[in-house]
Order: sequence, then structure tokens, then C-alpha cells
Amino acid sequence: MKEAILIDGYWTVDSNKWDEKIFTKEQSEINATTLINCSDCSDCNNCNYCSYCNNCSDCINCYNCNNCSYCIDCIDCSDCSYCSDFKTNPERITSSKIGSRDSQSTYYWNEDHEMIICGCFNGTLKEFENKVKETHQGNEHEIAYMNWINKIKAYKS
Repeated sequence: MKEAILIDGYWTVDSNKWDEKIFTKEQSEINATTLINCSDCSDCNNCNYCSYCNNCSDCINCYNCNNCSYCIDCIDCSDCSYCSDFKTNPERITSSKIGSRDSQSTYYWNEDHEMIICGCFNGTLKEFENKVKETHQGNEHEIAYMNWINKIKAYKS
């Protein structure tokens, strides 16, 4: 775990930072481990491939967003949640680090819509299952992804 350094009132790890008035050094270091390829973000956690975001959580590929949660591919959003093709907030299940990317994947659903996000893949559970079988036929990644898919199916039934 990388050590947070106090710079201008923010605990800083790489180019990401956490307000020292809100977060302890230890909390900042833990939050830093939840960011995957994020840069110049403030007070964020559990995000992937985001830049210049503030106080966001569980976002993917976002840019310059504020106070968002569970968003995907957003630009310049503010105070939004789940803004990826859902009219109402979906439930979600997130995997452990699995597959060829050794990263988390998330399945979102509600009564109207479903979506799974896994790296650059974005589609339905059935589409994801087909893609896993096509891409990872017979290897350990197929087994890991299929175990997770089966857990989702069992949970929803």
C-alpha cells in the first residue's frame, strides 16, 4: 500500500487526494487502493479509469464529475447516481477481482433493465455469458466468470 503524503491540506497518493478534514491518513491510503487507473481525483473511492472527479464512488470511465455514484462513461456530471440507461436506481452485485483483467465486474438490474460492466464490455447478462464463453473457452477465466454469473442467476431466482 502506498503511503499518503500531506500536501496543501490533502492526503495525496499518486495524483489522487483526500481532504484531511474528512479523511485520516489511513482512510486515504485505503481509498487509494480502491481506485484503478484514476488520476487527479478528490475524495473518491472504488472508481475505475476516472479523471478529475470529486467525491465520487463506484464510477467507471468518468471525467470531471462531482458527487456521483455508480456512473459509467459520464462527462461533467454533478450530483448524479446510476446514470447509465436506468430510469430508477438499480440493484447491483460486484465480483471479487476475477478474470483475465484481475479486476472487479458489476452487474446492475431493476424491473426494467439489466447491464453488466466488465472492462470495456457493457451488455446484458446473457450477452456477457456468451462473450465469456467465446473469449475464454475452457480456461481458468471462463470458470471464474461462469461461477460469478451462476451466483448472479441464483441470487435473482
